[in-house]
Amino acid sequence: MELVIDGRTMAVRWPSGVPVTDVSLVLGDTVPVRIRVDHALTDCTPALAVKQTIGSADLVMTVTAFTRQDDWQEASWVVNTVPLQEALDSADRVELVGEVVLVAPDGAQHTSRPIRVTVRRDILPADYAPPVEVLADWSDLVATALAAQLPAALKDAGVELEAATGQSTLSSGDAADTWTIVGGYAMTWGDEILAGHLPDSCRLTSISTVYFFTDPALNQYCLRIWRLTDGAYSLIGTSAYVSNLSSGQTATWVFTPGVPLTRGDVIIIQVCEGTEMTPYALGMHAVLTPSVPGRGLVAEVANPPAVNGTMAPLMTVVVDYDDGITLGGMELATARQLDSLGRDVRQSSATSEAAARTAGQSAAAASRAANNAATSATSAANSATAVQQALAAIPQVDDAGNMTIPGGLTAAGTVNANGGINIPLAVGAPTDTGAVNRFYTSGLAGAVSALVQPIYLNSSSITVAGSISKSSNGTLAGLTQRFSVGAASAGSNAYGSAVIPLTGPNGQFNYSSVCGFSLAVNATAFAKFTFGIGRGSKTNRTGLTMDSYSMIPGNDLAVNHGEIIDVTINTPYDTVRKGYEIRVREIFYVSSVGHWQVKTTTVFLSVGTNELMPNGLNRLIYMQSGPPSTAVREEKAALYMELGGGSTNTLFKIASLRGFIAFEAGTGVSTLIIDARNEKTYALSADAGTGTRHLYSNGLTNPTYHALEAMAVNAIEAEETADFEDINIPL
Repeated sequence: MELVIDGRTMAVRWPSGVPVTDVSLVLGDTVPVRIRVDHALTDCTPALAVKQTIGSADLVMTVTAFTRQDDWQEASWVVNTVPLQEALDSADRVELVGEVVLVAPDGAQHTSRPIRVTVRRDILPADYAPPVEVLADWSDLVATALAAQLPAALKDAGVELEAATGQSTLSSGDAADTWTIVGGYAMTWGDEILAGHLPDSCRLTSISTVYFFTDPALNQYCLRIWRLTDGAYSLIGTSAYVSNLSSGQTATWVFTPGVPLTRGDVIIIQVCEGTEMTPYALGMHAVLTPSVPGRGLVAEVANPPAVNGTMAPLMTVVVDYDDGITLGGMELATARQLDSLGRDVRQSSATSEAAARTAGQSAAAASRAANNAATSATSAANSATAVQQALAAIPQVDDAGNMTIPGGLTAAGTVNANGGINIPLAVGAPTDTGAVNRFYTSGLAGAVSALVQPIYLNSSSITVAGSISKSSNGTLAGLTQRFSVGAASAGSNAYGSAVIPLTGPNGQFNYSSVCGFSLAVNATAFAKFTFGIGRGSKTNRTGLTMDSYSMIPGNDLAVNHGEIIDVTINTPYDTVRKGYEIRVREIFYVSSVGHWQVKTTTVFLSVGTNELMPNGLNRLIYMQSGPPSTAVREEKAALYMELGGGSTNTLFKIASLRGFIAFEAGTGVSTLIIDARNEKTYALSADAGTGTRHLYSNGLTNPTYHALEAMAVNAIEAEETADFEDINIPL
């Protein structure tokens, strides 16, 4: 038995990715157990604990003394203890509760979600052996007794078989009830998100959700169920319509005759509007959920789905079981399974009989086949040679996944090259095709440059505070400004702040088409660069520690959909890891959460000692692929850092961000604040220069974003999102 546990969420799953909810064991067995801990706590040791109930203090079984084998830790589970015998008593089986426990070196314990553990007695005694007649004539007994006489034989022996039909109600629960906008939900059927008894196969008959929004939903709406098959989603069911929904009203979407589903099916539940079944997003009550790959809210049906995995709609699901049989109240099999078994037995019997009749014929045929063996061997050798020659002519893929084709390549369909395409220019005089390529390339570069506007420093409005001052050396009004950072005194670093308003052309009427910007910044002292983007009032602050926020949302944290970002370079060169640790913080607001949050990104720049930071910093670049949602978090933007120096890589991605909408966005970036810390006994400096303001092209596309994403080295090491709590510590 192999189990995989996530050390961060304590979620337990099988290696296939399916969550572990039930484990069945046989009394007296010894089961080899292997556990792998992903994202492990430091030096933790796994253990298995089995109790009669969740709240019970007494253990029925434990599995400890794991030994490490590569990424796995192994032990043996002996399913036979005195407490287990007492719990089983005279019953045929007992249901227990199991947990995976991660034990830290200091004794702290971290416990997984409970797992149902069923232990049953062995069906047959240990000394059982089949009768001689069964071994002598298995085909007749199996075919006749099992296929035809099994029900009657069991009844004659006093064992009654009864038909069984079941229905189960599953629920996503009501923990942390909130609300969100639901256009669709992706999940694996059988996932723990739906609590309740779920058979391996069933028919989905209804889904109930609770509508949430101030205005009623007056149109008619339905749900569509899509299942992933052979790499693509296909429609497998559509519900009846519901309409005229008011806030707090329960909507029950009925599927007739029911959608067949099997545990492990990857599905998407999609909301549609009207008879045209246009994809639509409804406000619904929701619950907060742990993040699981591939599970969460989606805006469209696509593979792979783009999910927001922190919420699920609050829903109640009703399923019907297949008709089956029970023995003593326990479901043994479905009618479909029994029908299949009977067909298989009869087919096996007929096959064995036919095989016996064929045996004599085969003996005669064997003699004739021997006469042809020499001829066949010669033909086989010739065929093998031809196959070998054909294989040698096929281009081969090397260990790195590359293939060299000596000739041309013609494709009737679309050729996808997600890693990019290298097109070398022709040697010597350019052909007409090469000239056209050069012409188009030059035109694309010109088109992108036409989407860029300048951002200037509003020099007359720059203010300074602390041990920093405006320097005339290296300063050109509106274009570049140098600041002098005073020397440190004995036992005390020097701190200073500069607040730099930004200006430039920003054509807009309510909305602009701004989608990114870049700022030329640099410092020889440790520095923090803070900038406000998008609309909304922002409050600037100086004279604070480097960990404090130099800019926060204004008007007592009033709601708006702009953002505040700071980049802190405040640690020396790491001589062990060879580089610098950098922190990026993003303050943002989404309406589904209802309050400001902050996302903290930890970055490590792997550079040499010739790239001192922030000395080697040339530019901070912010770009987004499109407008994000204001209701839920969508990461449509990224922050990049462009360096100078002798390293091979000079462009790094240092954060994935939500992005801002273009409503009243102005230049896109309104103010830059530089906080500097000087630990030297001589003066250092910081610089700010003009920037660039980037605009969407047609279709709200940003070509610069896609180019940077293709080229940049991802330097992100860790990300964490939490509720915003102000840090305001004066020096």
